Amino acid sequence: MTPYEKATEKLVQQVNKLKMPPEFKPMYDMEQVVRTFRVAFRNPVIRRKTLLNKYEDARIASERYSAGFCGIASYTWNHLFRMSDGSEVWHLKMISDGEYDIGNHVWLENAFTGEPLDLTFDQFVDQNGNFVKLPYSAIGRFVNSDFEFVRAYKFARFLGLNLGDIVFENALRSLGRGG
Repeated sequence: MTPYEKATEKLVQQVNKLKMPPEFKPMYDMEQVVRTFRVAFRNPVIRRKTLLNKYEDARIASERYSAGFCGIASYTWNHLFRMSDGSEVWHLKMISDGEYDIGNHVWLENAFTGEPLDLTFDQFVDQNGNFVKLPYSAIGRFVNSDFEFVRAYKFARFLGLNLGDIVFENALRSLGRGG
């Protein structure tokens, strides 16, 4: 099993063990979405159409297929998995270049438990090839997910999803609860 496949299995297991409120009824199978995202990260067409090309050669050479997808995957997940009233189950959390020694990065934090979910954690490896463990609770700031993210919309379209419609529906449901 490659390091990328091991990271995928680690994420599937993490998602499987998440403590969710009983009223959370996901529209999609979270484990399957993890697997689908991870397959998509390796797809050269999806990479070319959604990622910024600046570091692409280095990413491919080091087989860090999730690198560059942190914001895209986190934003997509944030909108796919919401409560029935449109409220967030996962908040977007972000660090900018200079705040921590890994540069810009986005991940998710469970709104109910504070648990991090980093769909692209495996993009960070140390000089020995080991995954870098980030102190998620000690770094980053929450960012609003209420914006149009064209690259995430393109990514989702490759997966057969109309993320723009999903974002719109989330906003409407959120308004119905007084938000």
